[in-house]
Amino acid sequence: MRRGKHSPEIEKGRMARGLVYYCVGILTAATIWATVITTVAAVRGWTVDLSAVLTFIGAAFGGELLALLAKRLFARPGETLEETTETTEPTEEGNG
Repeated sequence: MRRGKHSPEIEKGRMARGLVYYCVGILTAATIWATVITTVAAVRGWTVDLSAVLTFIGAAFGGELLALLAKRLFARPGETLEETTETTEPTEEGNG
């Protein structure tokens, strides 16, 4: 199999890697944002509750990371994108 510049296998890995970077970046930004808001509230004597927002962000982006991990762990070894599309494409023999 030739792995060219635009091979589906390479593109699939690049997309997954980018998605992981995006999710980790959002989780880090949300943590920093919550730390700043909580610190400002503590200094000024305000009461702030960010638990609902942080729970949602953690569940959404953390769940996406867990889904990618499960997909990676349960993938069949040696299976490529071409092998999966070959078995699902209809053949011309059945159309006659």
